[in-house]
Amino acid sequence: MGAYKYVSELWRKKQSDVMRFLQRVRCWEYRQQPSIVRLVRPTRPDKTRRLGYKAKQVIDSRLFSVPF
Repeated sequence: MGAYKYVSELWRKKQSDVMRFLQRVRCWEYRQQPSIVRLVRPTRPDKTRRLGYKAKQVIDSRLFSVPF
């Protein structure tokens, strides 16, 4: 199996220990950042590749946090 299959398997099994840890770490990391952040790479590379994402200079991704 390729790397994208392993990553997509993780996203399908959201209750696994690895995914829970990854989500907890990412959540903490996002809270430490400012409200608008430029992303270097997508957070879900398997899904973005499937939807047609190619790593180019033109594409710009941003992460927005909304206060509750």
